Amino acid sequence: MMKMKIVLVLFFFTFIKVNAQEPITIAEAVQLGLEHNLSIKISKKSAETSANNSEMSHWAMLPTLGVTANKSYSNTDVTQKLANSNETKEIKDARTNNLNLSPTLNWTVFDGLGMFYTRDRLKVQAQLGEDDLQIQIENNIALISNAYYRVVLEQERARVFQDALDLSKDRLELARTRYEVGKASKLVYLQAQVDYNADSSSFLIQRELIHNVKVELNRLLGQELERQYEVSSGFTFDSTLKLNELLRDANLNSPSVVRAQRSREVNYLQIKELNAEKFPKVNLNFGYTYNDRNSDAGAVLNNLSTGFNYGAGLSFNIFNGFDLKRREQNAKIQLELTDLQIRDLTQSLEANLRKVYGNYQNGISLNRLEDLNLEVAKENYDIALERYKVGNSTAIELREAQINLVQAEIRKITSRYNVKLAEIELKRLSGGNVK
Repeated sequence: MMKMKIVLVLFFFTFIKVNAQEPITIAEAVQLGLEHNLSIKISKKSAETSANNSEMSHWAMLPTLGVTANKSYSNTDVTQKLANSNETKEIKDARTNNLNLSPTLNWTVFDGLGMFYTRDRLKVQAQLGEDDLQIQIENNIALISNAYYRVVLEQERARVFQDALDLSKDRLELARTRYEVGKASKLVYLQAQVDYNADSSSFLIQRELIHNVKVELNRLLGQELERQYEVSSGFTFDSTLKLNELLRDANLNSPSVVRAQRSREVNYLQIKELNAEKFPKVNLNFGYTYNDRNSDAGAVLNNLSTGFNYGAGLSFNIFNGFDLKRREQNAKIQLELTDLQIRDLTQSLEANLRKVYGNYQNGISLNRLEDLNLEVAKENYDIALERYKVGNSTAIELREAQINLVQAEIRKITSRYNVKLAEIELKRLSGGNVK
């Protein structure tokens, strides 16, 4: 059973080495995600729609040109008695056809400046689309970074489990040698074999976990889910971040804050548009009429009329059941609501920054402590191993020292990973990812 387990582990190592993986840095991963992530592509399309609305709003201030055309036919039986004759005239199946062609140009030259406010509002809404895209990019940079360093974390843990497996293998070989020469009981040898098998199982489970987190990374990068990457090893983090600078950058650069302020501007322009409806609307119109009527019955058998028509119109809404007043009141309430949302967003952003920064500082302190703990655990294991070799320590004491060493190294790796996650979140909250 033990030999089969060893063969399985060696085969797994060989498979990993043979299956070539292309190296990828965090910067390359982020770039891939920005180019291929589906959420970002969706946001880009939405931003394009808003930009298109803004660009086309300029045409809304130009005249509109339309044309109506109508051709009609009729067949009727007609009985006529003319004014200058007592004679009655009957016409069977009298045919009539009429052609009417009328192009018309209309131009609103004044609507209380509403068209200009509408243009400005659509322009700001286009910028809102860009803000939404920036927020999506910011969030995806954070998600990709988290997923990338999760792969690094699990690979570092796999390295620790591999080191533990090597230690268990050395202990197993030592126990077998001592058992074969009669210096140790079979129970000690079997316990070493059980511990070795347990470490082998932990390592294989860890490899499966690495596969799963790589699948998630590929999803965020918009790549084939089974594509293999070789990520960097270890963690490096910036330990120089300052809370005051992060708060300042958040107020200046956070896409969420910028978007909220721009939403307020949209609400303000909507109030301007409603105010414009209180003014008269002046229209200019110009048209041309072509009408040709032919009939088999009547005093006029053919009538052709052509000509131009033009003029100006004024419309003024005097009373509409207070509908305009209602909409204006709602718009003002929405503006006040936006002001409250900006204050709430700013306060929440500052609170989140302060909480994450506290985690960040605590993580740095914890990382220093875990560095010291790891050194102690290494020294403790070395001493336990030497004592075990000369027979002054039991296998249980050696195993306990080995477990303490593995746990200390796992805690050290996890502490560095947590600091890195806090750094990523601080940069996301302060807008550092999209500056």
